Amino acid sequence: MADALLPRAWIMRALYLGLSVTLLFLHLLPLEHLPPKWAGPDLVMALTFAWAVRRPDYVPVLLVALVALWLDLMLQRPPGLWAALMVIGTQTLRNRAPSLRDLTFAAEWASVASTMVAITIANRVVLAILMVDQAPLGLSLMQLLSTLIAYPAVAIVSHALLGVRKRAPGDLDTAGLRS
Repeated sequence: MADALLPRAWIMRALYLGLSVTLLFLHLLPLEHLPPKWAGPDLVMALTFAWAVRRPDYVPVLLVALVALWLDLMLQRPPGLWAALMVIGTQTLRNRAPSLRDLTFAAEWASVASTMVAITIANRVVLAILMVDQAPLGLSLMQLLSTLIAYPAVAIVSHALLGVRKRAPGDLDTAGLRS
């Protein structure tokens, strides 16, 4: 039985990597000639957190770190800071996942929202302490708000189309142990 679960985990990890690459590609496409008037959501963060809450084994820490570092480099952010904060946020949600399993979606959303707010504030504080140029506060808050609004859609798509569901109490994990 455990052998049947291992390939599914690897397939979902590859799917996470593919979705992250696709989202970055779409983000970098030059579709408009003028700067946008609003900051769009960070869909990779929403996807990572949705999967970390529902199936932590699909987003291992090393994969999250590599994807986030790659995004830092491609989006010309200070390398490593956002990646480290994403890893901390993912690990926080991974530790909360068993207690969130039996709660409602609103509790999951509140937990994810508090993590998103905390890492956004931490990012701005560290950049301010190091005196690094950063986006205006309004733009960062707009991106945070749009990511929080987009999270339910990402969670629904992950659940309905991609099959990323919360683990039931009697399910076996990848090591063959009951969760």
